[in-house]
Amino acid sequence: MRINYLFSGISKEQGFNKVQRERLKKDIKNNDTIVFIATTFDDYEKNDLYYNNLIKHFKNIDITFNKAYLIDNRVDKDLAKDYILKSNIIFLMGGDAKKQIDSVKEYDLFETLKSKEGIILGVSAGSMNQSSRAVYKNDYNNYVIEDYEGLGYIDINIYPHLDFNNIDYLKEVFEVSNYTKTVALPNDSFIRIENNNIDFVGEYYTIQNSKITMPGHEYIKINHTGTVPLETDRLVLRRTVKSDIDEFFFIQLNPNIRRYLGTNRLGDDLEKNRKYFNEEKYNELNYYRWTIVRKEDNKILGCIYLNIHDEKARTAGIDYWIREDAWGNGYTTEASRKILNFAFDTLNINRIESCGGKDNPGTYKVMEKIGLKYEGERKEGIFYYYGGLENLVLYGITKEEYKNNK
Repeated sequence: MRINYLFSGISKEQGFNKVQRERLKKDIKNNDTIVFIATTFDDYEKNDLYYNNLIKHFKNIDITFNKAYLIDNRVDKDLAKDYILKSNIIFLMGGDAKKQIDSVKEYDLFETLKSKEGIILGVSAGSMNQSSRAVYKNDYNNYVIEDYEGLGYIDINIYPHLDFNNIDYLKEVFEVSNYTKTVALPNDSFIRIENNNIDFVGEYYTIQNSKITMPGHEYIKINHTGTVPLETDRLVLRRTVKSDIDEFFFIQLNPNIRRYLGTNRLGDDLEKNRKYFNEEKYNELNYYRWTIVRKEDNKILGCIYLNIHDEKARTAGIDYWIREDAWGNGYTTEASRKILNFAFDTLNINRIESCGGKDNPGTYKVMEKIGLKYEGERKEGIFYYYGGLENLVLYGITKEEYKNNK
């Protein structure tokens, strides 16, 4: 069995981050044997510093080793191979990736590493060399394109140290992506592989042929039904029909109602109002307008709307009006609560909002009664044709808040 870790980066000062630490402690037992493989085999001072730093980082997360070896030019080929064969853990260090793979081949360790079981760790260059094919621009060699066979633990080209603020880096990785599919990893991210199951931990970005896959969120669709009939204890909410238009017209002639009804001039010609009514609109599944009818006498009281504001955010607004001689009986609250329940429970709306002129307290009192919360005020935020400029009060409630209120 083999477990691979491909770290983009390990902090020199802080060592392993929280997630790296948690994963490593599950996989590595104390008193195992580890061998570190340098990148530049003849840079002894750098190798010793790197080796000692990594040992310290392991110790800081309570992982200690029975034996810990370092392979560079101070170790002969036979002993280097022996270190690999008797170690449970291999650590491919960071630095010059091409030099590391060349030295591994020169020491006849390439095939031994390819077939090695146990835990294989790598950081930066050591992660890049775990790929079947490593392609990158070599900053140790005048940024020439390197393209060579890696150890073959993963069939994706790895590009560590992703930094979206580094434009030169981004140009570089996009150029490389034209050679092979490449995964770019920010410093805190890493890949864990066990039994060919690849686990990307943290952010990662796949780039191929100069196209990057950016993570996003799929939006949840609204369960549109159209204007279906609804009922409360005292009311029927039904689809508006053409014969309602005359009643609406005469109710809305009342100045106390008309004042808050529209930002444009309302129709003052009954015949035109009749012609304006579009019954086909009700065949659209995302259109919601109900006539409010009192059960006891079948009297039309008003109208209530659910206006879809944003399909992807699943937001909608409730608007309503009711005849003046029905005010003060809770009909608007009763109808609005039914629409609120319908919106959240049936349509899967995520947010309901409503607004009204500040000089119309009856409107926002209804909002408060059905659970909407005050969210602010926009000074002179609305223009009513029959009322002029007014301050606009805003109310809203999310689906989560609605559930908590139940």
